[in-house]
Amino acid sequence: MGQPLVAPSYRNEIPTLASRTWGTRHGTRHPKIAHNRFMTPDRLDHLLYKWIYQANKRREFLDLPIGLLEDSVAVLTRVLGFEYLKEQLIDDCNPVSFLDDEANPLRKWLYSARSDAHIIQVLELATYFKIFQDDPALMDKVQKLKYDSFWPMFFELAMAARLKRASRGLQEILLNPETSSSIGDFTIKAPGFQIPCECSRLARSPQITESKPLEERLSNRISEGAKRSPIALCVKVRSSEPLTGRNYNDTLQLVRKCLSDCRSAKLPTEYCAGATTVRFEALTESSEQMPFKMVAGRVQDVTGGDWDSAARFSWVPAAVSAEIESRIDRGEPFGEFESVRLFMKFGAATRQPDNYSRLTAKLKKKLKQTKISAEHFGKIVLVEVPFDLRSVDGEKLKSAVQAAASNSNSTLAIILANREPNPQIRFHYSQSGAFNHAAATMHPQFVELLNRMAQGEMTLDMLLGLPYRRSWADAAVHAMRDNSHD
Repeated sequence: MGQPLVAPSYRNEIPTLASRTWGTRHGTRHPKIAHNRFMTPDRLDHLLYKWIYQANKRREFLDLPIGLLEDSVAVLTRVLGFEYLKEQLIDDCNPVSFLDDEANPLRKWLYSARSDAHIIQVLELATYFKIFQDDPALMDKVQKLKYDSFWPMFFELAMAARLKRASRGLQEILLNPETSSSIGDFTIKAPGFQIPCECSRLARSPQITESKPLEERLSNRISEGAKRSPIALCVKVRSSEPLTGRNYNDTLQLVRKCLSDCRSAKLPTEYCAGATTVRFEALTESSEQMPFKMVAGRVQDVTGGDWDSAARFSWVPAAVSAEIESRIDRGEPFGEFESVRLFMKFGAATRQPDNYSRLTAKLKKKLKQTKISAEHFGKIVLVEVPFDLRSVDGEKLKSAVQAAASNSNSTLAIILANREPNPQIRFHYSQSGAFNHAAATMHPQFVELLNRMAQGEMTLDMLLGLPYRRSWADAAVHAMRDNSHD
């Protein structure tokens, strides 16, 4: 057994988390994310300056031109507004959500430029704003993105931007105002026809999404409770049942019992209730290591374990939060003390979602909702799906689409898109499309436009509007060479 790692006696240690490193089997890792309670600068521009300063350390590795980071933050400030960013980054004292897929991610992205995924997605949003900066309907989309539905609006802008980049000649892509009289979210205009495009998202089912915010809440309670522990802790939570609102409190009760034992120096300690076991151990050099690592833009299990998620919580010695900010700005290193290493494993949902039936229902709703007028040639529906299009059952997917579109003669195409990271250290949308062959014969231009959009995902850097500098094979090698964020 290794010796327990005893917390240093920092008399002025700030009693909150300075950083945490997340790893999940099914999610993105966010290395060393500063908690929002440290981010309380007097002025918003100081916080944004720090973000730019940190992001610029990754500029060359991310193949970004000089000035792009500064320009993108200026665009976000102008379009989103100073007051909104101040509200999100300074006034809001709620914990930043890392695992809730449906939460507004702007706070998470802008609090820390220590994650490449954060940097890239901030730039991506700014790119969409720049592409449509002269479109009078952009601010309608921005208002909904800010206060109503971030990810649906993000998807609309992403699809419209890609079609605008793929358009040729007299083809135009125009955003539609967010009014009850608008048909579709944006419109393809070309000589001889107009096509409204309706966007939607097939969100992850409650069986999938419910556990993530609960796991995050549980981890926060563990880290808060561990503040009074004299030694660092290795915590393991394991259950054969999925974590739900029904058994969350029972699990939390086990955690509280372990924390009580910890404060009485009774370690290791373990409590069980039903299918759930919670164990607290002293964290030593021989303790289990973090199982997840970012490899070529994807989270991979490098230990062969079965944990669903793992987190590392750390402290730093400082008298006040401003001291941390000042030392970071000067590039001074400071020691971090790992206080909690947390591992969690919960059972899979008993009812797995039927994504094919859910897709059919979503498409039927959208096709019925989007009623075209005489001036329209037809309509296109684009749906963001939460599953890998390369691993689905192709026949079931085809049947799901046909079941929804078989009675809709005005539907020209249905495009399914899945957002995913790639070796170029960007995000792209893999796509699958179904076309109305009769309409394609009459106006093949619109099929060519959609094909150019899909092909551009593999060849075009969305942030720069230029072809990727590297092949995907070379990009994968480039990404693996970088170990600074592992």
